[in-house]
Amino acid sequence: MIVDAHVHVFRPASVHPRATDELAPPDRDAPVEALIGVLDGHGVDAAVLVPLGPEVEYVASAKRRYAGRFAAIAVAGPAPRALPEPFDGLRVMWLGEPGRPLAESPMLPLLRDLAAREKLLWTYLPPDQLPLLEQLPALVPDLTVVLNHLGFCPHDMRVDERGRPWFADPLPPERVDVVRRLAGAERFHLMLSGQYALSREPPPYRDLDGAIATLADAYGAERMLWASDWPWIDAEPGYRALLDLPAQCLPGASAAELDAVRGGTALRLFPTLRGD
Repeated sequence: MIVDAHVHVFRPASVHPRATDELAPPDRDAPVEALIGVLDGHGVDAAVLVPLGPEVEYVASAKRRYAGRFAAIAVAGPAPRALPEPFDGLRVMWLGEPGRPLAESPMLPLLRDLAAREKLLWTYLPPDQLPLLEQLPALVPDLTVVLNHLGFCPHDMRVDERGRPWFADPLPPERVDVVRRLAGAERFHLMLSGQYALSREPPPYRDLDGAIATLADAYGAERMLWASDWPWIDAEPGYRALLDLPAQCLPGASAAELDAVRGGTALRLFPTLRGD
């Protein structure tokens, strides 16, 4: 099975209330039916749905409607207290107050609850949150973590002329080194995704080869997940270009390792996925 481990589905804000911004203006539309057409057209069996913000109703209904085809990650709002049903994990951009220990963070009870329920933490953390993230394995050792988009720390996002996110200086060596060190925690995983927004070159984004090789060596295929970040890539570079990236980015990988990156790791983390 091939699993796309991170996609967004949403409707216009007038149809399903949601977060809006320059990237996802009120009339932008990415319905789950369009995603299914893309997946079917490229032989992808299943996907992990992520809403744009804490308004989770549309993604929850899509997961229920297409049981077995989709897993789903909720997005944390201000002061989250619990993971809503039927979600498999929580995406966060905040773990606690920078400069204070994670042990004092109001997020700690929720993180421990996720671990106790065998739910996932999906991280998309700005740079000032990295010291807190590094404290997480010692405080919540049973929590399974997926670092989004090569462990990139979002900051100063712009929207490019194709309606996609774009970042300046996205992977400085010192941050790549932090992500590499986090591989020492066996429950940390890395998403092979986001290259279109992080590279300054066309596919296969050769300017990222060094960082990807460093991180792939640290995490190994069994802790890496491929994702497209649809729909931002739908027009440019197109879904096929993203689907081809694992083999291009990991030229020394065996067939079994590529199978893990393209779906095996995701199936282990989301055992309810059946692709139907």
